[in-house]
Parts: sequence; C-alpha cells; structure tokens
Amino acid sequence: MINGMNQLYPEAMRQIQQVTEATPIHKEQEVNGEFTALLNDSIASLDSKQMEASDAVRSLVDGTADDLHTVMIKTTEAQISLEIAVQVRNRALEAFNEIKSMQF
Repeated sequence: MINGMNQLYPEAMRQIQQVTEATPIHKEQEVNGEFTALLNDSIASLDSKQMEASDAVRSLVDGTADDLHTVMIKTTEAQISLEIAVQVRNRALEAFNEIKSMQF
C-alpha cells in the first residue's frame, strides 16, 4: 500500500519523508517547552487582569477612583479572560478524555 502511495503522490511522500528525517527528537521537547511557556504566560496574564480588576473595584469603593467607566472595563476584561480560560480548560479535558477512551 505504501508503494502505491509513493506512485500516486511521489512529491507528497518525498516531502513527508524529508520532514520525518529532518525532525530531531529534541523538537518534541522544544514544542513542549513552548506550550508550557505559552500556558504559563496565559495564566500570568489572567492573574494580572484579575488583580487589576480587584484593585479597580477596591479603589472605587474607597472613593479614590473617579471613573466608573474604567472600572467596568477592567472588570469586564477580567471576566472575559476567566471565561476563556475556563473554556480552554474544558476543551482540554474533553480532548484528554477522548484520547483516554481510545483503544489502541
């Protein structure tokens, strides 16, 4: 069957072979590191937005903030960021459970 694929799609099979040969084992670790860094950055951004919103609300309650509009924007940004994080977590759990239920 593979020989048949080679005959039908020689250019595609040649490209697949080049990618397979050129991809070192360390590439997987590099991708994992990039994903981990991206995840950590996203969580840090979420945390900072939550802290900014909390500080804005606190300053509004204290009376030090004059602009309700800015406080509402910060709290809405924090709320949307949290909703996105929850959705990403839910999708990741769904994917994990789907992979876990696969039979090999």
